[in-house]
Amino acid sequence: MGISVPIIVYTHTDMKDVWPMFFGQFKKYIGDTKVYVAVNKESDELSMYNQIVYDDSKQYTERWNEILELIQEEFFIFLHEDMILFSNPNFQLLEKYIGYVTGNLAESIKLILAGDRFEEWSVDKTLVTNEYAKFSIQPTITTKKVFKELVNNLPPMTIWKFEEAIISAGRDFMVRVGDEKKRGMYHYDSSVFPYIATAINKGKWNYSEYQTELDSLFAEYQINPFERGIV
Repeated sequence: MGISVPIIVYTHTDMKDVWPMFFGQFKKYIGDTKVYVAVNKESDELSMYNQIVYDDSKQYTERWNEILELIQEEFFIFLHEDMILFSNPNFQLLEKYIGYVTGNLAESIKLILAGDRFEEWSVDKTLVTNEYAKFSIQPTITTKKVFKELVNNLPPMTIWKFEEAIISAGRDFMVRVGDEKKRGMYHYDSSVFPYIATAINKGKWNYSEYQTELDSLFAEYQINPFERGIV
């Protein structure tokens, strides 16, 4: 089963050792979905995807400006390569949420829950808002127009500064189905798009939060975690 909008994966060749796991899980769980891969250098390992090469010398926001110019579709899901699926997505709910974005009822829908004191959306009680509901670098359903306006209205900046600088337009939501389990201090596991958030922390495998999931994936993809290191 696939998803009706494309997925844009942002990555870098520094993360090549993560690709077998990330794309292996993608192939397993996403199925027949169009995938763009934004990367700093074209790679044979990514030849089965639509590769978009960005200028590595530019800041994160400038890179996205380049990437978005080459995306054909107006609507998409985007994420980074260390956000690795570990179970089946809920395609029915994903398509419903995509419909809210394509129907201009929402500007972005983040596929993870964070924070507390959630305010339910009157249109759909499984979508909520709080201070964390704004557009972010987590897996998100959004539009090219919304993303371009964000990167164009801010000065060139790093990924972390970009996320801090974003202000919600008031039509940004997070998914809360109701069965999410808390993971760490600030976020919950997504039951709609079950992924590791995130697998790499400060350049090392995020073993302290995702030991069970990563142990299974290390074995499946024959990865020695100590080559990159663990935290």
